[in-house]
Amino acid sequence: EQRARLNNVEIKGVPVRKNENLFTIVENISQRLGVSFSRADINHVTRVPTFGSADKLIIINFHNRYTKEDFVAAARALKFLNAQDIGITVSNRIFVNDHLTRDSKQLLTKVKTWAKNKNFKYIWVKFCKIHVRRSDSSPVIIVHTEADLNKLT
Repeated sequence: EQRARLNNVEIKGVPVRKNENLFTIVENISQRLGVSFSRADINHVTRVPTFGSADKLIIINFHNRYTKEDFVAAARALKFLNAQDIGITVSNRIFVNDHLTRDSKQLLTKVKTWAKNKNFKYIWVKFCKIHVRRSDSSPVIIVHTEADLNKLT
């Protein structure tokens, strides 16, 4: 299931507006990030409901995984993106991430809690995989399952 989402990006924090054009929103975000691609690089863009919230995420499915990775990397490099940056008058913070499955999101939450308790310095997601690193000089470890955490203690 996660493999099917490798070309997807999840955008959280963009308020839903009546008669919105998702392609225009994505273009505004990409322009702010300094990433260029054409509409032809996008297979599909849609809104999906968020569990336990009235908010709806924007999911972008790119034809090419490299375009998707460039888009996510640019968002991480910018560090802070606000709805006002893309012409929306609300001051919501916008988050651009890999589109994880529910199981992967739950695992990420567990890994963050575990890593904080074990004094790991870094936790991140790249290529839809959860990475942890204890310190600047320690090796990067990819966590696939909760059982992997038991191997690290």
